[in-house]
Amino acid sequence: MANKRSADTNDKDTESPTKKQALGDKSALDSILLPSNAHKTSSDNEDFRIITGTYERILYGINAFWEKSEEGLKVRLEPVFIVPAHTGCIRTVAVGGQYLASGSTDEIIRLYDVKKRKEFGSLGGQHKGDITDIQFYGRYMLTGSDDKTICVWRKKDWEHLKTLKGHKGRVNSIAIHPSEGLLVRWNAGGDRYAIMFDRQVNIYNVADAEVTTSISHRSRFLSIEYFTADDNKEYIITGNEDKIARIWDASTGECIAELTGHKLRVKALTVIVSKPEESDKAVPVLATVSSDGVIKCWDIQAAILKKEGVLLGQYDTKSRATCCTAHLGFHKITTTSAKADTPMIEGDDQDEGKAE
Repeated sequence: MANKRSADTNDKDTESPTKKQALGDKSALDSILLPSNAHKTSSDNEDFRIITGTYERILYGINAFWEKSEEGLKVRLEPVFIVPAHTGCIRTVAVGGQYLASGSTDEIIRLYDVKKRKEFGSLGGQHKGDITDIQFYGRYMLTGSDDKTICVWRKKDWEHLKTLKGHKGRVNSIAIHPSEGLLVRWNAGGDRYAIMFDRQVNIYNVADAEVTTSISHRSRFLSIEYFTADDNKEYIITGNEDKIARIWDASTGECIAELTGHKLRVKALTVIVSKPEESDKAVPVLATVSSDGVIKCWDIQAAILKKEGVLLGQYDTKSRATCCTAHLGFHKITTTSAKADTPMIEGDDQDEGKAE
């Protein structure tokens, strides 16, 4: 890994100044802030985990557990790690297999093994601007930056393979085509893609690049996700400046549901499908994070059908959340994998090298 130089505010250095991540000799996890019950055996049996980055440079890992209540199934959220991960605002987080990567305004990518709950290393020196997006694709990781480039990294040894140039402005977002690996934003089927603008979302047909559906709202869009229901009907889920997350019919552009409760703008959202032991069906869960610091979990199907009990659970980080991702609990993945007799986790300790 190439070390980064500190920015010289007096401009006396002859080299171009860059930001610096103060890594030191200690792991960020040495400063981990955990509640007293975080090391209970039950904390390793989470149904899924939500990971959130904040303006305060802290990375939150929140375990989610399905529980029965008088109102039906609910989600209990408990922190499993709270890490001062960066020296700048965390702008993006992503999970690929057992690895978690976070990117920040400090121009550093921090890597963690979320299965073993250990810091894995850090990558720096390639980007000369804020890390704006991270995506995993098979054995590779892609990172976008304000410096107008995309970097490709190999997960096996975390070597930087290539820098993709050509954009005239910052790279805001990266999305991987589900079959071909192209850098565009796609739906699950790969036959449509959506582009989010300030107050409009356009859905395009791949066959002719024509706009098939246009969604607009007076409140600025801040985040977007595709969701495909059991009947293969597609929806667009957005987070907005007006504190509301909305579910839209992707074919008509009609707003199907509004999820209210956040006190500030909905900064990011992610979708995960988890099966409670008490149920015979998996539940699609929407996790939203807001500048109010609250993580909320919603039952997407209940929202679409306008049922009660849409809000499943919430946790207050007491920080200004900026981004989020989620993954299933590893004991759940292992169980599913054993039943299917196929590996569910990309890479393992024998294949993947440690970032230095």
